[in-house]
Amino acid sequence: MKPIFAGYSRFPQFLLLIAMGAPLAWGAQAPRIKFDHVHTYAEVVSYLEEVVAAYPEITRLHTIGQSYLGKDLLVLELTNRETGDGLDKPGYWIDGNLHAGEVAGGEIALHTIKTLTSGYGSDPKITSVLDDKVFYIMPKLNPDGSDHVITRPDNLRSVVRPFDDDGDGQKDEDPGEDLNGDGYITMMRVRDPNGALRTSPDDPRLMVSVTDGDDPTDWQGEWTVYTEGVDSDGDGRFNEDGVGGIDINRNFPENWQPHPISYQPGPYPLSEAESRAVVDFQLTLPNLTGLINYHMSGNVAVYPPSNQRVDPLSGDKVRASFEDEKIYKRMGGKIADLVKDDVEVNVFKIHGASPASWHGSIWGTYVDWAYFQNGIFSWIFEFGVYPQTTAALPARPSESERLRISDKMGGKLFVDWQPYDHPQLGEVEIGGFLRKIYMPDYGTYTSIGCLPGERYDRLLEAHTNWHLYLIEQSPLVRVTETQVEALDGDLVRIRARIENTGLLPSYVTQQALDTGIAVPVRANIELHNAALLSGSASMEIGHLEGGSSRSGKRRAWVEWLAKTQAGNGTPMATVTAVSQKGGTDSRNLELR
Repeated sequence: MKPIFAGYSRFPQFLLLIAMGAPLAWGAQAPRIKFDHVHTYAEVVSYLEEVVAAYPEITRLHTIGQSYLGKDLLVLELTNRETGDGLDKPGYWIDGNLHAGEVAGGEIALHTIKTLTSGYGSDPKITSVLDDKVFYIMPKLNPDGSDHVITRPDNLRSVVRPFDDDGDGQKDEDPGEDLNGDGYITMMRVRDPNGALRTSPDDPRLMVSVTDGDDPTDWQGEWTVYTEGVDSDGDGRFNEDGVGGIDINRNFPENWQPHPISYQPGPYPLSEAESRAVVDFQLTLPNLTGLINYHMSGNVAVYPPSNQRVDPLSGDKVRASFEDEKIYKRMGGKIADLVKDDVEVNVFKIHGASPASWHGSIWGTYVDWAYFQNGIFSWIFEFGVYPQTTAALPARPSESERLRISDKMGGKLFVDWQPYDHPQLGEVEIGGFLRKIYMPDYGTYTSIGCLPGERYDRLLEAHTNWHLYLIEQSPLVRVTETQVEALDGDLVRIRARIENTGLLPSYVTQQALDTGIAVPVRANIELHNAALLSGSASMEIGHLEGGSSRSGKRRAWVEWLAKTQAGNGTPMATVTAVSQKGGTDSRNLELR
């Protein structure tokens, strides 16, 4: 669908926005949204339109590009523009649904939008945050892929652009199929004495490796397993080339590698519409201090690097700086406290060095680009992929643990094996674990990690609170004191104290400082009915440390000499502190 918004133009020519009135707008009703299913792109567009109409003074809707199928890529900006434009405030970015089936991030983003808009003006913390800072929230980074997974029985990792997965010169020619018409694509098992699996002695619904167990006499093959479907292209393999294939989280320019070094990274960095749009737009937001990119793989908060980086000159291994890593661990510890589950917080696997050991060699990731090239704190949070209506599960629960949870939920997560006459394999059995559940009230599928319930609601709230915590860490540069001293004649001395009242330094990361992309703080002065005699109208004062730093300067005094002029009006000065990451702040002074 093509949503039509009144009063917005397309990026990059202009920032796309809708803005009018004050929250709540006169006659508007607060938008309603329930987290009892995963929302489609159309539902998200409708909700964002309602949010902008209801809260025009604190929202702007940006269209930053179009997806492969032509859907508008939407980012909601949230800040009180009465206290300044968003670009003049520290910013934080949140997105979800980069990977098609990892839908929790989109729901977390929507929950954060609901909390911020409904709380502004009544909740002191939210009001303070949106007065001084700005959120950029993108619920659907990959709307094509998300809708595909939500509305169809098959699964998809990333974008829908056709891709030749198996290298046979054809694209998307052998997807999985729902053969038995139950609404799901599960697994097929075929009896095979040479198969790699046999029936579990503990539960006949499960299978184990042939060599599982201590008694070699039990090591007899029984089953070969396939994804449900047929061999559509006749190459002897089943469902090896489904819809899409390119992984946009291997498509970013930092540490990018071609296939097969990196798995399905696209033909070149930023070849995909979605990744290119995100990078292009974020480069117009120099005020960003951090971002979270949500995924679903078992309660893990991870930070860069995603793979081993090597300095091209020295050949030394490179990781996040020691100073930045301390901050990463503190930030990650907060979500562990909020979620109250066993959340791992660590760097991605570096040759086995990380507890997040299932991450293999990962190249060209979004968060690596954001940290190493854009100089901001970037996170991947892997939301739990298994049902959040129960107690926390291990990051990689065993099949017996998953089956136990399914049984407690009335068998919702497992389809019992049923015989089926396969046109190519003959007699097979179809069944196995589900990754999503059909919701007949909505006609869509919901990930089993997003099944509604009290615990799921609590996790949505916990992540929203983490977002507030993270943006509150931002630098916040202010003019905290001014002095005007009358000298001989018409001369005046003007002094101002510029201070970082936030927690992070004005450069945000040591990475930004080390690579030279951090922009120093400046102090500007504008005179009315006065002339500047000494001192620069725009004075660089360097970087200012934040409250989390144990050393270094947090504040600096600047001084100017001016001569007042007779004329209309009182001689005035406007002193402005300008920090790329810490915002802009001004004070007006009478020169007398």
